[in-house]
Order: sequence, then C-alpha cells, then structure tokens
Amino acid sequence: MILTPTLQALAQTDGRGFTIDEAFDPNIVLTDNDVFSIDGMTLSQLTSFLRSKGTLADYRTNDIDGIEKSAPEIIWHMATMYQINPKYLVALLQKEQSLVEDAAPTQRQFDWAMGFGVCDSCSKDDPSIQDFKGFANQVYYAARQMREKYYFRVLSYGETISGMAPGRTVIIDDISVTPVNIATAALYTYTPHIHGNLNLWRIWRRWFSKNFPDGSLVKGIPSGTYYWIRFGERRPFASKSVAASLVNLDRAMEVSDSELAAYTEGVQIKFPNYSLLKDPGGKIWLIVGQERRHIVNMETFREFGFIEDEVEQATEGDLMQYEIGEKLTTDSMDPQGLLVQVKGLKAVWYAEGGRKHLLEHPALLSMYFRGERPKQITQATLDELDTAEPFKIEDGELVKASDSPAVYVIEHGMKRPIPSGETFESMGWKWSSIRTVPSDFLATYPDGSSILLDAPSSQIAKAE
Repeated sequence: MILTPTLQALAQTDGRGFTIDEAFDPNIVLTDNDVFSIDGMTLSQLTSFLRSKGTLADYRTNDIDGIEKSAPEIIWHMATMYQINPKYLVALLQKEQSLVEDAAPTQRQFDWAMGFGVCDSCSKDDPSIQDFKGFANQVYYAARQMREKYYFRVLSYGETISGMAPGRTVIIDDISVTPVNIATAALYTYTPHIHGNLNLWRIWRRWFSKNFPDGSLVKGIPSGTYYWIRFGERRPFASKSVAASLVNLDRAMEVSDSELAAYTEGVQIKFPNYSLLKDPGGKIWLIVGQERRHIVNMETFREFGFIEDEVEQATEGDLMQYEIGEKLTTDSMDPQGLLVQVKGLKAVWYAEGGRKHLLEHPALLSMYFRGERPKQITQATLDELDTAEPFKIEDGELVKASDSPAVYVIEHGMKRPIPSGETFESMGWKWSSIRTVPSDFLATYPDGSSILLDAPSSQIAKAE
C-alpha cells in the first residue's frame, strides 16, 4: 500500500501514539463483503473455528427468545437474522472482550461481549445501559446496529447515524480518513478511533487471511485487480489484458482485498507477454515470460515480423524486473516458443530462448498445447539448444488423477493435497478449474504439505 502523506508525516502513529502497520489502510478497514455477507461461515464451521481458538464454543446462555443455546448458535442466529458475516461478529467479540481466545473469560466479559452501549467514559454499571447487558443481547444489538442503523441508513440517507459516509473525509485521531465503502464508514461509527479499527483489522488478518500457493492467480474483491502470488508477494497486473497474456484467467481465485492485505504488494506487472520495449539507450527488447531478450539489430527485428509502431518506450526501472535472456538473432528459433521434434523420434520438446524443455508426458500437450503440431527439426538443430529442466505442470494448477477423487495444487514441482471440499471452496478455487491427468504422470510429482486455511505467517509476524 502507498501511504497517505498524513500517515507518513505522523511516522506511522495515530493521534493517540499507537503504532500503525504499514500495510493498514485506514480508508478501507474491511470490505462490504467481509461485514455484510452471510456466506462467511456455516454454523458447523463457526463452531469448529471457536473450538479451535478457545472455550467460547461451549458457553451456553439464553438467547433473546429465552431458549438456552450455545454461543455459536446465538452468533449464527443473529448473523442470519441481520445478514451479517459471522466472521465479522467473532472478530468483533475478540476485539472488544478477547472472548474468542481467552481461556477463562469472566461473566463481565460475556455481559458486555460486543462493547455495545458502553462509551469510553461510560460505566458498565450505568442503569441506562442495562438493557444491553448479556451475551445474546450484545450480539443482537451489534448485528442489528450494523445492518439497520448503518448499512440501511447509508443506502437511504447517504450516511450513518454519526455522519460517516463513503467518500466523505473526516479527521479521526489526527488522521485524515476517507472511507471507500459502507463497511468502513460503519466500523468508524461503531468504534470512532483508528486504533480500535486497526486492532479489528489485525485480528481479521491473523484469522482469515489465507496462505496461497506460489503461482496462484487471485482476483481482489471488490477492487477487481488481478494479482500473481509469487515468493510471498502479491504482484498486481496493470490490467486484465496484461494478466490474460501471461496466465489463464479461468484459474483466478476471487479473494477479499482485506485478505490479500496480508501480502506485501510487489512490483506491478505492467507489460503483456511478448511486448516490445525500447530502453533509454535505444536497445529493443522482447518480453518473454520473466525474461527480456535483446533484439540485436533491425534485420532480426524485421525477420520475425515485428512492427515498429508496437515498440513502447520503457524505463530502466521497468526492465529491471526481468532477467536478461539469450539475445535474439536471425539464427534464433521462434522467439515466442514452439514445440519441436526430431523426425522419426517420439520425444517432444518445448524450445524457447535458446533452451529446450522435454515434455515428459503426452498429457502436457493436451494441457498447454492443444491443437499444436511440433515443428520437425534435425538432431543437429536440437543439439544446438541448451538442455533445461523438463516442462512441468504450472504452479497454481489444480489437478487430480484419472483414477482418484483426490485434488492437488501444484507448487514448485510438488503436488500439495487439498484435504477437503470445504478447504477447496474456502480458498476460492473453482471446481471447473481442476484438470484430470493420467495417474502414472501425476505419480511422478512428489507430495508436498497439505493446504491449510492459515494466513501467511511470515507476513503476519512482520506486522505484529
């Protein structure tokens, strides 16, 4: 995230002296989907989540209807009644009274679970707020307030009951804040401080940000930005068309922008694959994947049918993100890569950048080269190419064997098991993206660790 001048000037502290994480954007604490979607958790998932964190899953008390229920049942009741994300409600419980992770909470923590009705200077013994007391009442009023007094009021009148509104700038703890959505305006109405909302964001990030396999293509919601997860960073594509030139968009996982905030934003992928770029010194380069290949002269340029009007001016900074590949000369093979085969032999190779990659199984042809026929070359021509690592299933690809229902995601040449359908769907994958491959071929990939619904721990550690 690029910090606002106000945050930079305050040296990453708010007006109360609290440290602000560099990744935290006070203008978008959570997305509307994070707060106002009922699809966050099922009752079963909610119960399992609370049980994994502490003792709240076993707490029982009367609901607002007078019937004794468990804490998860009460939370789920209010979530469905007011169409509030259960994830948000449990994060609020943790932010206000640490109820989710406290191993031995007091009755007073339960009684004021959501902090509803209690202002900073108020006493919890004030007779005027006793109607809000009690676990079920607290969850009920917090969910109702968020939907009826905040969300509906913004839709009807353009602002919450405190005057917060998307696009309206206010000063909170000496920091200029312009909420970009209804959720953020509502959150500052509920807790009118930077630090309280920062704590909520930290809890959300710690609990609900996912650890995506390297090579994953994700689409931020609601921003619509496509990112490539590479080496612990999220690299944004400059546009959908740039993304489509490098990766299969059908494979994109739709992920909340707040979940993606756990990843450091890397250098933007600015140019489509096979772009022609001219550096400040006048050299022309062809972008091929993660490499740039120098076109040695205009004779070579014309030999491959390139058009001068398609050459874009680029800075040294633009080009720095690409490794330097083999130069392009008139003797080079197709610079955009092609399949080659020595006549009379079965082996098929992928040739690109002066290197050849063996396709170890025919399944790769149907996965990545459907309808393409290998170019027939001589053994001498093949021998001129350097032998590189075999062509592999791409990182981030979802695969299953033809004789088994088990689904894996490929990462760094390993197949990582996805333990359940719940995990699969929670990660944002699409069932239609799974590729079925021969079992003998998939067996050549070693097993990696199972996919877990955890945040990227290295990133979280930095933030906290």
